[in-house]
Amino acid sequence: MSISFKAEKKLTGLLDPRREFAFTQIESEIRYDPLTQETARICHFSGIVPQPEDLTEILESTRQHCPFCLPQVTKITPKFPPAFLQNFRAEGSVVSDGRLVRGEACLFPNLFPYDEISAIAAISHQHAFDAAAMPVRAIADAILLARDFFRHARQAASQPGDTYGLLTWNYLPASGGSQLHPHMQVALTRHPGNRLARELTAETAYLKANGRTYAGDLVDAERGGSRWLMEDAAASWITPFAPTGVLGDVMAVFHHRSAVEELSDDDIHLFAASLSKIVACFAHNGLNSFNLSFFPDAPVDKPDLISGRHRLTARLLPRFYLNNRLHVSDASYLQLLLQEAFCMRFPEDLAAQMCKEL
Repeated sequence: MSISFKAEKKLTGLLDPRREFAFTQIESEIRYDPLTQETARICHFSGIVPQPEDLTEILESTRQHCPFCLPQVTKITPKFPPAFLQNFRAEGSVVSDGRLVRGEACLFPNLFPYDEISAIAAISHQHAFDAAAMPVRAIADAILLARDFFRHARQAASQPGDTYGLLTWNYLPASGGSQLHPHMQVALTRHPGNRLARELTAETAYLKANGRTYAGDLVDAERGGSRWLMEDAAASWITPFAPTGVLGDVMAVFHHRSAVEELSDDDIHLFAASLSKIVACFAHNGLNSFNLSFFPDAPVDKPDLISGRHRLTARLLPRFYLNNRLHVSDASYLQLLLQEAFCMRFPEDLAAQMCKEL
């Protein structure tokens, strides 16, 4: 086993006004990501209790003119050029007036694209979801639709070379989402993002050095431990040793899949059911908003190329305002400028709390 969980404990001495200026030592910790060795800080254990924002008024005021609600979604959202959707074939997903539809999910071009092939998947006809009871079928249909889109778009892409199918979901205002209506960003790109690029490079080096995949070793090292949440036939779920979010985050590691396009229908239905449970755990503790991102590799067709280095992961990061009244963001210079993860609770504590509810 080549996985190393490295941490450095720090002690700061000061005269504490909360204890009549008695000398006090306050602990913090720096953890190293087992793959990339990038650092994450665990500190500021201030006992923050997230307070869900009351969105009743804003939900009602935005519902009437929401571009992703019926009937607007079929009238004012963009359409794909007919040539792009030519020969689209996918069981359960269909072409409907220049868009793709599966169940209540509707996928269409992003009017403000992130790349050459960039789309939006409106997840449901509902203008908002209860985070404590996410609709499993609707989420599964949206992911299935994105998977079918990736499979088709990869064939239609004009750019040669490796392409990555990026699927993300920003839910509610604290996540940075521009619309309240549940929707996912769907993009096929040659530029997977700096973090994913670093991880893929590190995974290639790990495979070369150890003859095994990093993800496989990680799951084996974490199974049944203090950061282990659960496992099903699709994926293993853990709280990462070096967390990303201020109040922690959760990662799913898929079994023997490297990209969204490779997921089976059963994989996606199982993932959606587990995701709903995880989101509910956060929601029960006042965290209704989140970012969800899939971290894929570029599918490899040629067996002589380096393959098997990566397993598809999905990461759920709860988002919140440090102060609801002032709308103080949970992201600061540490994350945005120094690109240093900052967390206020230990992943082991988060896992213990979640395991009581799962």
